[in-house]
Formats: sequence, C-alpha cells, structure tokens
Amino acid sequence: MSKTAQTAATDTDTDTNDNATSKNPPHYLMWFRRDLRIHDNTALAALCERAKEDNASVSAVFFLTPKQWQTHDTSLVQVDHIARTLPILAKTLQEKLNITLIVQVFPNFSDCIDALTTLCQDNGISCVMANHEYEGNEIDRDEQLSKQLAKDDIEFVRWHDQCILPPQSITTNDGDSMYKVFTPFYKKWRHTLDVSTIQMHEAPAVDSDYKIELKSSQTFANTIDDIKSLNEKMLSDYQQTLEKNDSLQHIDMTIQLNQARDTYPAGESAACQRLAAFVDDDINDYDVSRDVPHLHATSQLSAYLTIGSISPRLCYLQANEAQEVLHGNDGDNEDINRWISELAWRDFYRHVLVEKPNLIRHKAYKEETDTKINWSYNTDDFEAWCTGMTGVPLVDAAMRCLNATGFMHNRLRMVTAMFLTKDLLIDWRLGESYFMQQLIDGDFASNNGGWQWSASTGTDSAPYFRIMNPFSQANTHDPKALFIKTWLPELKDIPNSILHSEDKIRKELAKGGKFNDVDYPLPIVEHKVARQLTIAEFKKEA
Repeated sequence: MSKTAQTAATDTDTDTNDNATSKNPPHYLMWFRRDLRIHDNTALAALCERAKEDNASVSAVFFLTPKQWQTHDTSLVQVDHIARTLPILAKTLQEKLNITLIVQVFPNFSDCIDALTTLCQDNGISCVMANHEYEGNEIDRDEQLSKQLAKDDIEFVRWHDQCILPPQSITTNDGDSMYKVFTPFYKKWRHTLDVSTIQMHEAPAVDSDYKIELKSSQTFANTIDDIKSLNEKMLSDYQQTLEKNDSLQHIDMTIQLNQARDTYPAGESAACQRLAAFVDDDINDYDVSRDVPHLHATSQLSAYLTIGSISPRLCYLQANEAQEVLHGNDGDNEDINRWISELAWRDFYRHVLVEKPNLIRHKAYKEETDTKINWSYNTDDFEAWCTGMTGVPLVDAAMRCLNATGFMHNRLRMVTAMFLTKDLLIDWRLGESYFMQQLIDGDFASNNGGWQWSASTGTDSAPYFRIMNPFSQANTHDPKALFIKTWLPELKDIPNSILHSEDKIRKELAKGGKFNDVDYPLPIVEHKVARQLTIAEFKKEA
C-alpha cells in the first residue's frame, strides 16, 4: 500500500481477526457508496492489497435506498445515473479484480445497518471497508454500524476519498481552525499539493481461487442482468413517487431522464474519456468560455464526481500535467488554474461541512444574519421561479433548462439563486431543495455552499449589497440571446436589446407594446426596487 493510502484511514474499529488458523480463507467486504469506480478508489485499493497479503477473498455490496434518497431530495436523474453505473461497475469488478458485486434495495440507512451486519455474519466476513461520507445521516449510519459490527469483532475501516485533500488537512497557520474564506484556503491547498505528491491507489486483482458467492436472507442481485432488472424496478417506483408530488407537475420526468441519459453516458470509462477530451480540447479556453452558457465549454464532469465514477485526484493530476506540458517553467495558464480552483471549491465546501455539521440541518453558516432576515415564502413567486415564468428571460431560460435536462450551467446557478434570494427574498432553503430535486450533479456540500453564497448567509459568501442584475448578466454572458432563445422559443423574434433591458421588456411586452401578443409574462418584480428592499432588510438590526 502507498504511504498516502496508509495515512488516509481514520477509523479502524477493532483489531483484525486472526484468521490464519481458520480452515476457510478470510473474507472481506467492500461497501460502495459514492465511489462507483475501481481506479484510484482508496478503500477498494486498501482492501484488495490487504486481501492479497492475507490470501483473502473479497466481495462487494451496494445498497439502493430510495426512501432515504427521497428524504435527501436526490433527483430522479441522479438515481438513474447511479442505476446505470452499477451494472458497469459490477462487470468491471468481475473482469478486472475477480470481485462479485451484489446490489440490494433497502428503504433507509437504518435498514442497511442490520442488512450489512447480517451479511457479514452469514458469510464469515471479518473486515468491511468503505470511503467516508460527510453528511449527518451518513455519519450517524456509519457510527451505528461500527458499534454493531464491533459486537462480532468485525472491523469497519473508512478512508478519505471524496476530496483531493481530506477535511481538516488544510487549516489556518495556527493549525486550529478551518479557513472561513476561500482565497487563503486555496493558496494553502495549492501550496500543499505543490510540495507533496499525490499517489493514485490502484487495486490489485483478488486471487480467483478464493471466490465466494455471498449468501443473504434478503433479495439481492449479483449478475449483470439481475442488477439491471432490480435497478429498473426501483427507478420506476422512484419516478412514480415523484410524479405524485404536486409541486413537480410541471416537469416531464421521462423527457428529463432521456436528456440526461444522452448527455451523461454511465460508467468510469465514459467519465475518463470526458476528462481527457476536456483537457485536450477545452481547458485552455476555460476561464472565458466557462461563463458562456450556450457553448457547453465546461468539463461536464460534476455528475461523475458526485457519484464517484471518477476520482477528483485524477482530475487534478491531468489538469496539472497539462499545465506542465504546455507551459513548463514559463508561467501558469489562467484557464487551467481556474478549472483547478473549481476542484478546490469542491474540497472547500466539504471541509466546511465537516467543520460545521449543523449545515446539514438547514442551518446557515452565518446564523446571526439568517435569523434576522424576514424571508418570504410566497408560493406564487416560488412557483414562477420553479417553472421559468418570472418574466426575467435569463432566469426563466436557466430554470427551464434545468427542468428539461437535470443540469444548469454554473454561472446560471448563481444568477437564478441570487434572483430567488435577493430579488424575491425567498428563503434560500427552498431553492436549495429544488435544485437537489432536479440536478444530476446535486451533492449537499457544493449545493448548500452555492446557495448560502448567493443568500449571503454562508462562508465566504457574496456581500449582501452585491446583487446580480439578471438583465445585465444576460447582456454580458448571453449577448446574442442564443441560450435564452433556445429555452424560451416564444421570444425568438424579440430583439436582444429588448430582452436585455428590464425597462424595454416591460414596455414592449405590455399592452400596447410592439410584442404584446407574445405569450410571456412581464417581470414579476422590479430589480432596482427589489435590490433596495433587500439591502434594507440585510442592514436592519436583528
């Protein structure tokens, strides 16, 4: 095992059973969660290396938890992405590492604790390894499981794998606290990577002579076809449940699923191919092109990173290699640096979550700011925002794109979030939840961090007086209205100069205006007035 891997583990709950004198070889279990890959998977590599040393067999398990996902607002397209990835992972595990993956459906995390404990007891499993998850329910689940397994002297070892540099590894110079501002965090993050070596963790194949078929008293799938069938049934039930939600009636979930499937082919190979293509073709224009929504010039890797079908370390290393190949010692490429900084933001928000676990409980990072704001819960305004009917073209185009595809460009996430929280003064938690319900790349840490940034309640958030004007944002980032007119075809004949001006759009689409027959609403709020009211709200005494 590499030195990096040896120091990555943080939880070993019992001493290893002495299986040397046992008649049967040791049996270990890999528990996959949001790490659906075999390359540079820290826990998988560590477990396979240990199995090789101990002549042990290795099995793997993944639990589908639909009710828990619904509680966490996990989107249908993300559940589908997971479901499409699992058969590919099972095939790769079998062919490359001689490991059989079984998939089981249990409604909640609490059910998984009992199921995994029984699985270990029934199959003589003495060691379980997994990669850390940092959200509250996940932490509670793992702690309960650790206690449960310890009763049977079964090890439960967890490894840091979601971040390029693990939580609590980047602290202020006094070494006692987490950075509250991204820029100094990023400088230290980059410096740490510059002076150290990131090693990839590759899992060796397990000796096929010790292959064991898992037994379980509960229904499970262990062949490619069975896994597909189980996933299809679970996904159908999940979709039917969501379709009964009155607040989601404006979404055609079948269209959304088909679009996501076309855009995001599943599996580790697809993710790696996308990374390679981005580094070869687009990364050198990233700093400018990333803010132009119609170009599709971003990496499109977030959906893969979210479910762990690609390693964040691989992303960093390939970007850094491109930097060295292209520029050597002559200087840095700002485009590449900008993309690397996005990887750092992903780390940053996970580090913040570990530092402030109450964030998972709908708490603001700056509670003193959040509690003094008289947030609105106007259902008509929120529905207009959700359905893309606010009368603000860039906001509406972005929301309709999200509803149809399960994805939204990062610049547009900021614009739409700030419009909801600052122009409409609607509680950021409502928008945070809605994004999670739709995004294929939704993960709590980044989504929460982004929403609290826009609402000025988070760490290193936008100052409350810095409020994006959605019309000027459209003029800057979609000057020809290519994105707007793609998603709002009813506006295709309206000049861009009108679409980018609130005064003009109010005049020309109103009764008596040149385009009064266009079926599109007038803006539901006047930006200048809303901005003044919001600033006054933030400035008031608690």
